Amino acid sequence: MCFSASASYTASALLMPLGLYTHHLAAEAKRPGYRPLALVPFFFGVQQLIEGMVWTGLGHGAEGVAPIQPLTTITSVGFLFFAYCFWMIWIPWSAYSIARFSENEQKKHILRWIWGIGTVLGLSFWLPLLVHPPMVQPAIETGGRIVYNVNSIFHNFINNEPVGELIYWCWIVIPLIALKDKAVKLFGLLIVLSIILTMITYSMAFNSVWCFYSAILSVVVLWIVNRPEMRSA
Repeated sequence: MCFSASASYTASALLMPLGLYTHHLAAEAKRPGYRPLALVPFFFGVQQLIEGMVWTGLGHGAEGVAPIQPLTTITSVGFLFFAYCFWMIWIPWSAYSIARFSENEQKKHILRWIWGIGTVLGLSFWLPLLVHPPMVQPAIETGGRIVYNVNSIFHNFINNEPVGELIYWCWIVIPLIALKDKAVKLFGLLIVLSIILTMITYSMAFNSVWCFYSAILSVVVLWIVNRPEMRSA
């Protein structure tokens, strides 16, 4: 998490089993379409575990401590896999999985295309970092937040250009809001609020702080898959 290694490890310890439990609930309710969404807390837990290791590699923010390599670089690239690539693929896929059982053919077709294009974009954003990991230079800013400095055209595009930011967030939010399920729509709207809140409060450390807010919001998924109408299906 963006605040400390202990916070990240604690969040991970809570979210990973929660995600496995929500997936169990979706499976028990015989709602296969909700299984990918149900795993969102688990994957946020994995991401927070990785960022905890980034904190460890950076010496927990202590002054004069050199980063531990290759731990810092490897875990930074791993964290950005989720931030740049994974969520652009998994969230649209989760929405499409739900749509397969509840939406008309036109909407399913549109969501399938969003998922496919999101896969291409996400891999395009992240693969350059995998090929050349030293492009990522994480640091802890004065306010005690991790900033992922990346010398990449794609990074600058989705972090500094309004058009790039809009494309990134639309690919994550719109598939959720487009569904009939009002609870999933609410989850999408809460993500929008988390984006706005992060931009207002911690724009310099956006990747790290937004993932913190979203990790907390992923608890909403437990409510989504544990609603009475889900259990009675």
